[in-house]
Amino acid sequence: MKRLIWMGSLFYLLMGAIKVTVAAIVTVLLPLYDRDYTDAGALIFIEFGASIIGMLIQPWLANRISKKTMLHIGAIGVAACYILIAFLPPWSILIVGIAIAGFLGGIIESVIAAVILEGLQSNAAIAMSRLEIAFGVGSLLFPLAIGMLVRSGLWNYALLGIAVYCIFLSLFVRFSRFEGVESLFLPRHLTDLPHVVPATAASSGPVGAVVAAAATNHPSARLKRLWVGGSLLLPSFVFLFFLYGATDIGLVNYLPSLMLETGMADAGTAPISVTVFWAAMIVGRMFAGYEAERIGYRRYLFIHWSSMIVLLSLFALNRNPVLSYILIVLLGLMLSGLYVVTLVYMKKLMPKNIARNTSIVMAGCAIGGGLFSVVAGRMLDTVSPSYVQWMMAIVALLSLITYVLYAKESNMQIEQNEFAHAEGSIK
Repeated sequence: MKRLIWMGSLFYLLMGAIKVTVAAIVTVLLPLYDRDYTDAGALIFIEFGASIIGMLIQPWLANRISKKTMLHIGAIGVAACYILIAFLPPWSILIVGIAIAGFLGGIIESVIAAVILEGLQSNAAIAMSRLEIAFGVGSLLFPLAIGMLVRSGLWNYALLGIAVYCIFLSLFVRFSRFEGVESLFLPRHLTDLPHVVPATAASSGPVGAVVAAAATNHPSARLKRLWVGGSLLLPSFVFLFFLYGATDIGLVNYLPSLMLETGMADAGTAPISVTVFWAAMIVGRMFAGYEAERIGYRRYLFIHWSSMIVLLSLFALNRNPVLSYILIVLLGLMLSGLYVVTLVYMKKLMPKNIARNTSIVMAGCAIGGGLFSVVAGRMLDTVSPSYVQWMMAIVALLSLITYVLYAKESNMQIEQNEFAHAEGSIK
């Protein structure tokens, strides 16, 4: 199991680098190709859209080929794309290379998340937090490497370094054996056993009761299939991840612009805000899993979403540079574990179809971030930056409302299922 978590962390380090590649190299590419920022926006949009398609197609692929094969091909494909980009091909071919890298990155990210969530039956939040730490480290170190190499004119060596790292990951997956969980990598049609309840489902507590009810002819099983089957619960999670993506990606993309436009930083110091934010995110992810396991997922999510509303509101009102960086640190700490804990909480309430559900909500997260980035960019061109800041606070408020309404209803449903199951046992 430790090897499985190590594999996930190594791949998420790559995912962090992939997610910031276009933003990190675009300032170098534009002069070389005589392009403007409209073309840069197109590149980001293409990479973003391709990754969403990769996330959505992954469950379909998982029914047909092994996850190891997907990881192996994905890593080799990303390596080939980065080598291509490093040698500065014609603009049209460059776009294709970025799109393919984004598509394969989306597949890799959803495969790793699904394998970890399916393989771990306890302390899943802690394990997923480690993956997110690796993701943050990749997102933080890759732009720094690009920045240092740009000064010596060797920026494309960073891309070649990532390509070599991808080849290492491909070989690691190809020759590694994961004792006890090797079946997680098999195609779905070889692992699905209809009408059989997995041993892990017969656990104590609300989740165990819900899954056990589904294996009987008890009337509560029909209620469970309506609720946990996805007709009501899955859309709630998709919308919650959609709002999370808007908050997370919006902050990462627009913190420097907001600091600059509000007068809290100049052109030279504004980019530091993203570094501070990512550093806080990494630190927060070191403790997020332990905190969530200690106080419970439901309470953790309520506290952190509530804190996000307060902090984003203060960020919109504040114009003091020192206080702004304090708020950025607190925002990073509060936001750091929301993605992981929500994902693990979803797994507990919907223990079936984990790979499919994970891909769908991850795509929802990416779509939310993409749409927010487009809207926020246009707003910054036309209205005061404070409107964008308040929009972020409103998104956080909508997230809390969605979570609270869904949590109350799902909790009531679980209690009904438990009561019905207990009543049936007595009879």
